[in-house]
Amino acid sequence: MNSNKRNTYNTIFDAIEPYSLVTDLLKSLWAMVLGALTVAMLVMMFFQSSSQQSYTSSTIFAVMSKTGSGNSYNNVSAASSMASDFSSILQSDLLRKKVCEDIGVDSYEATITSTVIDETNLLNLSVTSSSPQLTYQIIQSIIKNYSSVTQYVSNNAVMEVLQAPNIPAGGNNTTNYKGRAKRAFGITFVVLLAVFAILSVRHDTIKSESDMYAKVDADFLGSIEHVPTPLTWKNVFRHRKSGVLVNDVSASFGYTENYKKIAASLVKKSEKYGEAKVILVVSVAEHEGKSTVAANLALTLQQQGYSTILVDGDLRRPSQQTLFHKKVKTSIPDMLKLSEEISLETDRSTGLRLLLSDPEGYVNSTDIVSSHAFKRMIEALKNVADYVVIDSPPLALMADAEAMASVSDMSVLVVQYNRVLAGDINDAIDSLKGYHCHMAGCILNGLHTISGPVSGVYGGYGTYGNYGHYGAYGRYGKYGRNGTKSNNKAEVKHE
Repeated sequence: MNSNKRNTYNTIFDAIEPYSLVTDLLKSLWAMVLGALTVAMLVMMFFQSSSQQSYTSSTIFAVMSKTGSGNSYNNVSAASSMASDFSSILQSDLLRKKVCEDIGVDSYEATITSTVIDETNLLNLSVTSSSPQLTYQIIQSIIKNYSSVTQYVSNNAVMEVLQAPNIPAGGNNTTNYKGRAKRAFGITFVVLLAVFAILSVRHDTIKSESDMYAKVDADFLGSIEHVPTPLTWKNVFRHRKSGVLVNDVSASFGYTENYKKIAASLVKKSEKYGEAKVILVVSVAEHEGKSTVAANLALTLQQQGYSTILVDGDLRRPSQQTLFHKKVKTSIPDMLKLSEEISLETDRSTGLRLLLSDPEGYVNSTDIVSSHAFKRMIEALKNVADYVVIDSPPLALMADAEAMASVSDMSVLVVQYNRVLAGDINDAIDSLKGYHCHMAGCILNGLHTISGPVSGVYGGYGTYGNYGHYGAYGRYGKYGRNGTKSNNKAEVKHE
């Protein structure tokens, strides 16, 4: 175990990894917007249902003095005096009674006001109520009956209607509702942003090399930066069955150097463990890049001068034939079933020998890798190679990896950046330590930085618990071919 493991963070800010935080928030943006819109709509509906709309209609009167002098000062003075008197008239029982009789109601609830337009002899009359029809009826009735009431109050001025009352078209509170809804949207979005940020920080996945030292109960072998797969038509149609190999022209210097360092560490551990030759490469969940890591480790060991064989042990969903662009001639189950010879394909450009499996997959893969014939095959491969690298299925999905661990000398766990919970990773490590093979350590795959390339898949990992859910491997119906056990000793044939 690393000497500096189990470091603790001094503050919560030490645990923040900027790239994962930003990408997590961007991936959750749709949920934050949807949540904020939902709250804004609920606020709008609440206030519309609990608050009563009001409707206003108004008209303008011209007030003139009865002296007949036409003096504008007299008219303005008369308007000011009439505004005070008219306000009293509007609230009088006499006018209210006349309006009720006119519109045919016993009473009404309305706000009636009159104000003088500054420095004019114009008087503005406004009526506001909860009904547009009632509002219009009241103001029409006031215009009809005001003259019979004002003659008892003032004999010095006369009023004439200059502008007919407008018909109320919309509620007065519509703008207010929109403003409240906008504020609710903004507040909710900020709250959700904070909540998702906290969840991202507290999500106990592996987001950095520091997390590997602090959270994982195994040696840290090294990290592999995320390198986007070259955008070609073939890679587009392969979907997740593609990766960047160390001998690809798109592989950077740092990418290949990291694999060289990890391979060198495995060689030292192999010597430490007593010439451990069979290396099992495994992951907790799907799509953590363990097939690409296994292929690159095998390629790197071959490039360093070690005779290496890569075995595609993921019999249900094999992918090495896609990575190396090979057509499978004889798959592993067929060799165990039909022949004593083990047919190895050779990658011409690197010299790496490959033992592949049919891309259609095998439903009884656990029986195949648990058989004595499979064990004898691995022993035969050890006799003709310095290292045998096995690409196995994820631990969380089935028992194949555990069966292959029993025939391996040491195991390597691939940990995808910001994907699997640290608790599940440590459960997998404990499971691997329970077999006779040595747990060599962990590789952090797909490492990102805030200035690095954009991440690929994040959300596919669900709740694996104690490795119960099988994910995409559960589609057994598409696999129709079965392998059988063989009692014959296998021989290795090179092609």
